[in-house]
Amino acid sequence: MRSSPSTDLEARIARLEAIEAIKNLKARYWHCCDHKDVEGVRDCFVEGPVEIHYDGPVGLVNHRDGLHQVFKDVACNLHIVEMHHGGPPRIEVRLPDEARAHWGLVYHLMNTEARTISVVGGYYDDEYRRVGGEWLISKARFTVCSAVTYGWKDAMVRVLHAGAKLPEPPRQKT
Repeated sequence: MRSSPSTDLEARIARLEAIEAIKNLKARYWHCCDHKDVEGVRDCFVEGPVEIHYDGPVGLVNHRDGLHQVFKDVACNLHIVEMHHGGPPRIEVRLPDEARAHWGLVYHLMNTEARTISVVGGYYDDEYRRVGGEWLISKARFTVCSAVTYGWKDAMVRVLHAGAKLPEPPRQKT
């Protein structure tokens, strides 16, 4: 049995509305990150268990409150200046209330205390759920594919790291 043209049109419009809502959600998330809006960051994720995995020091977090705490402890320092620039997405609405997306990201981080600038490129693979009519992130995985860190002292700038992954953290002296 074929669907009627009006039913098909309604499904297509619902899919486009879902895609647009997910784009706005991701933009809101990055905006909240850049503006150190800890509550706003947390509110982009579903309540309860969630998988958030970022290459590097953040690692794996299993609840939005865990990301909230990491974000509050690390990113909310005044000497940390960030800019997330992402897109274009490939969004697939799988069910009326479930979707997934693949996003590119260029992340710019300036640490005025350590006098470093890092530019990281990578990809997000996200999953989304609509809860109470609102799209939220239920899974986020960011994988680094390029990273460069510059340091400055006096009037000199030098490359401290360049590669396909983030630099290894300094080893503790024993």
